[in-house]
Amino acid sequence: MLFKKLSITLVIVVTMLFQAVNVFAADVILGGQSIGIELDYDGVLITGTYDISIDNKKYNPSSDGYLTGDIIKKVNGQSIDSISTLMANVEKEIENKNTITLTLSRDKKELHKELKFQESDGKFTTGLYVQDGLTGVGTMTYFNPATHHFGALGHVMMDVSLESDVIIKKGSVYNSYVKKINPSENGKPGEKIAEIGSIQIGTIYDNNNYGIYGNYDDYPSQDKQIISTASMDEVEEGEAYFLTVLDGHTLTKCSINITKLKKQNEPSIKGITFEITDEKVLSLTNGVVQGMSGSPIIQNGKLIGCVTHVDVNNVHQGYGLYIDWMLENDK
Repeated sequence: MLFKKLSITLVIVVTMLFQAVNVFAADVILGGQSIGIELDYDGVLITGTYDISIDNKKYNPSSDGYLTGDIIKKVNGQSIDSISTLMANVEKEIENKNTITLTLSRDKKELHKELKFQESDGKFTTGLYVQDGLTGVGTMTYFNPATHHFGALGHVMMDVSLESDVIIKKGSVYNSYVKKINPSENGKPGEKIAEIGSIQIGTIYDNNNYGIYGNYDDYPSQDKQIISTASMDEVEEGEAYFLTVLDGHTLTKCSINITKLKKQNEPSIKGITFEITDEKVLSLTNGVVQGMSGSPIIQNGKLIGCVTHVDVNNVHQGYGLYIDWMLENDK
C-alpha cells in the first residue's frame, strides 16, 4: 500500500511539471512584417532646455526645476495631448495676459510650475524642447487569434537619447515599407531605412521589457500562416531561421545557427544566442541590423522566439527572446 501511494504521488508531480512548462503554448499567426510604431505620451515630454532672455537677463527653465523627462499634462488646468494643443493654449493665455501654470507629471507625482517666456514681434519662446511622441521601425512577431492581440519587437521601446527612463505604454502600429539597408559594421550596427505607412494594424496597450503588445485590427492576409509555439525545453542548439523584411514588404527567410541557450526560470532577455549563416542576407546587411527586432525565429516548424539584440562587437551574432516570455506578457 505504501508503494502504491508513492507511485500515485509521483505521477501527479510529473503531470503538474509538464503542464507548467507548456502553460503559454499557443497556435498563432506568424509575423515577420515590417511595422511602423508610434507611441504617444499622455501629454508632452520635455526633452531639454535652452537659454532665453527675460527682462534682458539670461534665463533657463532648469533654474526653476524643469527637468528632462517631465511630462506637461495641463496648461492653466486645461489638458493637452500634443505640441499643437500646448502651443495653442499657451498662446491664448499670453494674449489674455494671464500667468501661465503648467501641470507636470514626474515619477508619478503631480507638480505645478509657472511658465516664463520671451516674447518678441508677436512670437514667444519658452526655453523648453518638447516632443509629443516617439516613432520607430521594428518587426511583428505574431498575431494571436485566441486573444486578438499581437506581440512585436521583443524589447522595450524608449528614447535612448534621453536621460529620462520614461516609458510610453500606448500608441499605434502601422504598415511599413523598407526602402534600403544600411549594413552593420563591428562597433556600429546598421539599420533598416523604412517609411511608416498609413494603414493602421492595431493599437498598443503595453510596452515593456519583452516587447510591444496591442489589439490588432487586421493582418496581411497574404502572409497568414498558423504556427505552433515551442516551449523553452524544445529549443535546441543548431539550425533555425528567422523571417524579416529587407526590401519593400517582401518577407525574407534568414538562416541562422543557434550557438548558445540559457535556460531561464523567469522572464529575461538574451536567452538565445545565434549567428547569421545566410550568405545572401549577409551580403545585404552584414549582420543583425536595427529594425530586425521582433523577427520571429522558427525551428523544427515551431515559433521559438524572436530577434532582439545585436552583438555590437560581432554583428554577425545576435540574441533572441524565448517565445514563452512574450506569450506570458500577452495579457
